Amino acid sequence: MKTYPLKAFVHRVLLIRLAVAAVLIAAFAGLTTYLTQERQLKREVVDFGRKGMAVLADQMRDILSEGPVKPYEALRKVLAEGGEPVIYQAGRFVEVQFYEKTAVVIAEKSAADYKGIADVKRFIEAEPFAFPDAGQIQAKTIHIGREFLIFLATPVTDRRGIVRAYVRGIFAVSPEMVSEIRQTIVRNVLIIIAIIFSVTALLYPVILHLMHRMADYSKGLLDANLETLTVLGSAIAKRDSDTDAHNYRVSLYAAHIGETIGLSSAEMRTLIKGSFLHDVGKIGIPDSILLKTGRLDENEFRIMKTHVDQGVEIVKHSVWLSDSIDVIKFHHEKYRGGGYPDNIHGEQIPVTARVFAIADVFDALTAARPYKNPLGFEEAMEILKEGRGKHFDSKLLDVFGTIAPDLYARYAGHEGDDLRRELVRVVEKYFSAGLEVLRYGKE
Repeated sequence: MKTYPLKAFVHRVLLIRLAVAAVLIAAFAGLTTYLTQERQLKREVVDFGRKGMAVLADQMRDILSEGPVKPYEALRKVLAEGGEPVIYQAGRFVEVQFYEKTAVVIAEKSAADYKGIADVKRFIEAEPFAFPDAGQIQAKTIHIGREFLIFLATPVTDRRGIVRAYVRGIFAVSPEMVSEIRQTIVRNVLIIIAIIFSVTALLYPVILHLMHRMADYSKGLLDANLETLTVLGSAIAKRDSDTDAHNYRVSLYAAHIGETIGLSSAEMRTLIKGSFLHDVGKIGIPDSILLKTGRLDENEFRIMKTHVDQGVEIVKHSVWLSDSIDVIKFHHEKYRGGGYPDNIHGEQIPVTARVFAIADVFDALTAARPYKNPLGFEEAMEILKEGRGKHFDSKLLDVFGTIAPDLYARYAGHEGDDLRRELVRVVEKYFSAGLEVLRYGKE
């Protein structure tokens, strides 16, 4: 999980994500708009071609209606009298052919001044003849070189609606119309993109405000959860030893070991919560057993061991506290086996529980209790070393040995606000919420 200060989060995550989203949406919307506009404008150009084709067909129909004129004579007359093939502001026909059902061309007219007329002729000669039904016009856009052209074909009917011939042609869109099409497409695409970026710019402060609100709620929730953690931990600590300093010290010892071995942030949060709540199940142990100064008999010890299961029962219903179960349940297991409640061993024991076991025993040895005096550092470490590979994970104990002198000097036997302030700093590091630190991504 990446951790960012708020400003860095806004710039590196929120702003970049919004910008990327805006670019992707703008690209998609721009492409969609471009294709839509292109199709619309092409349809409009094709309509010009259809109208021109209809004009030629009407002219032929009029001639055929005047008297007994053969179709090819009427067609040649239309083309001869029409001069250039039909011309519009949007473009003109540069090639027109009339043909019969037998696919024989009976009349043809070309725009001799059109620079690409040779390529147009080659195209139309290679194009199969079309025979659409009466009233239909076939049309498609084509590109010959860099020219934008429309190919059309339609039947020519007499006044009775009988198909007498067919006409097909190539409509060349004028450079002015092509330029207008491109400008219209570009203008509409830019408008869409501008709208998207404007909306994104308006959303940014709204999202930022919501982030502030969310961070405030998150901080409030975290504070409430930490208060629950403190209340539960302190309740049993005060009942057991009349002080919650033990919870502070073991949490600090465990946190330093965890940092030294490189536990993840999630594991550190589990370790800290579990350290503070490790003996919460002792709430359910009778005072006659919990506060007994002498050695517990077999039955009393059996009852005492149930505190781990009772602790699990207490926290398992809390989503926020449930990850502390690894420490609460398994901190009395031994590395070589023989512990409780499940008599597991080695790396079957969660690493957080193995870390805490060292911290818990070290504090128990070096702290004063009503029934014993504290041991000195060297004596406590000798006892820990006797449990190396048996009670404790050897590798973790070796790591602890390198930092133990400093930790002993800072925390052993200490009580009061100094410990609490020190633990608050550790908690803030791994549980921070709100505006100061925002976490993003996977753990």
